[in-house]
Amino acid sequence: MTGARVRPADAEDAAAIAAIYAPYVHDTAITFELEAPDAAAMRARIEAGSALYPWLVAEIDGAVRGYAYAGLFRTRAAYRWTVETTVYVDRDYPRRGLGRGLYERLIADCAAQGFVTALGVVALPNAASVALHEAVGFVHTGTEIGVGHKFRTWHDVGVWQRDLAPRTDDPPEPWADR
Repeated sequence: MTGARVRPADAEDAAAIAAIYAPYVHDTAITFELEAPDAAAMRARIEAGSALYPWLVAEIDGAVRGYAYAGLFRTRAAYRWTVETTVYVDRDYPRRGLGRGLYERLIADCAAQGFVTALGVVALPNAASVALHEAVGFVHTGTEIGVGHKFRTWHDVGVWQRDLAPRTDDPPEPWADR
């Protein structure tokens, strides 16, 4: 990841993040969203999520070229030590280590905050995402068959999991200050 700087995202990054994400929404089944969120919608997501969950960007020469974030896995209280993780890289900046650098920092931040498990949920097929998850220590734990429909096709979803900390009987609550 030569020349890139990873830092916490803020609301001012929303337009750049929305621009990186839009082609994935419009052109691929990597995400199951059908309409790309605009900068205002992305700003709301950052502001809502970053109170507890890390949002990160990778900059090259001062421009955001990738982002990653963790978020709520499920709403029930027993799941609060588990996060779902996501990474997107500007399609003009592939194979430069941005995804891996973002993911490694995201994993470290989540572990430091007291989360115990990270899940990567991958629309299949997606060899690049599978390779990234496995490169940073995630293992495949299952596949949901034909659960997403986009572009007139049913898509499978794979789940990759990485432990961030040992499971204890009385884990401390995850915290927001990084």
